[in-house]
Amino acid sequence: MTTRENEKMTNWQTYRNGNPRSISNLERLARHRATKLGYRMHRSRSRKGRDNAGEFMLIHKASSTVLLGAGYTANAEMILEYMERKRTHAAADHSTHH
Repeated sequence: MTTRENEKMTNWQTYRNGNPRSISNLERLARHRATKLGYRMHRSRSRKGRDNAGEFMLIHKASSTVLLGAGYTANAEMILEYMERKRTHAAADHSTHH
């Protein structure tokens, strides 16, 4: 992957034309990327409370493990950053083993 392609993948805050993404579009992007990586993004449907901050949880589909946002504490930006760290970490591991 070229540096330019990598910049496109990592700069999720803006569209390709440089305009900033709105919160709803960040949520859609996070859900799309989560699905591609085998994760699910759940939004709390219950009333906010002690065990519910009213945001999102990122769950690994195959194992149903909560990866981020236990108690619905993660926002879309946090989830996108988490997935980006996972992607770059996996790419670094892959390049060192080949």
